[in-house]
Amino acid sequence: MKTETEIAEYRKKIEEKLVKSESMDAMKYYQGVLRCLEWVVTGQDV
Repeated sequence: MKTETEIAEYRKKIEEKLVKSESMDAMKYYQGVLRCLEWVVTGQDV
């Protein structure tokens, strides 16, 4: 089980990759990762 701090750090890394990504496919992938992470953490679909 990850701590809230570890999850926040992981989210920051993914957000940075999302901002730096140049292709649409990469952007969609990272958005999906963030949505899944949010669903796992909160149980709410974004």
